[in-house]
Amino acid sequence: MRQYKVFIFIIQVILGVQISMCGFERTSQPTAIFSTACSGTAMFTSDGLWLNPASLGMISSFRASIHYAPSPFDLRQLSNYGMMISQNFVFLNAAVGLQSLGFSLYRESVGSFGTAAMITEEFSAGVTVHLYHLSIEKYGSSLTAVIDAGAICSVTDQMNVGVVVQNITSSSFGADDDIPQLLISGISYRLLEETVINIDLVKDIRYALTYRVGLEFSPMEIISLRAGTEGASSRLFAGVGVHVSSIQVNYGVAYHPELGLTHSIGITFRP
Repeated sequence: MRQYKVFIFIIQVILGVQISMCGFERTSQPTAIFSTACSGTAMFTSDGLWLNPASLGMISSFRASIHYAPSPFDLRQLSNYGMMISQNFVFLNAAVGLQSLGFSLYRESVGSFGTAAMITEEFSAGVTVHLYHLSIEKYGSSLTAVIDAGAICSVTDQMNVGVVVQNITSSSFGADDDIPQLLISGISYRLLEETVINIDLVKDIRYALTYRVGLEFSPMEIISLRAGTEGASSRLFAGVGVHVSSIQVNYGVAYHPELGLTHSIGITFRP
């Protein structure tokens, strides 16, 4: 009976991973990006290591951050976290990060190193190398490398356009589609000084074209309000960030019409 219950439980978790698009799907993002529906392919940000490496092109100093989602869709077994540090150098900027999703029976881990450089004052290009590790209890583990490549161009003072190919190497663990391969293009537009709108078009080679839309509004210097939606899962996102001295605390929440809520909390240190 106990073995039967364990088997059913594993099946439920695997189904939850597939439905929630968590199987190496880059849903474990820093809270500020998560709150805007994981949009922002064309936005320069120190949080963009797992979205578009070119977004690191304009960071000007050291950054360190951590984020945690304790029970996505009320499933503690899908809990995930990530941590990242980034630094600017003379000719390029670099970031390293670690992500983990799952529990003792099933776990996905990703170690990442990204670098980006401003080719001109308006154009940034970057590359990220990820080491994906998959571990399933009693079935063993496997390791593979994945490479992303992206670019961002500032068209005007208010608008950027960006593009990234995630998993440009078509890496996998054996099946043709176990690691997604995505082409994402987007626009980031600053409406007035306080508001940024991000619109991304996402093409997974396995599925139809979809979109992500995010909004960030900063009514005061110490507060940022965020919202977003994505077409693939019909999820709605919202969040808030509070800046105090060199610390920024972020909270985000996503609502799925069938699977419920996912919460994320993050802290960023910027000296």
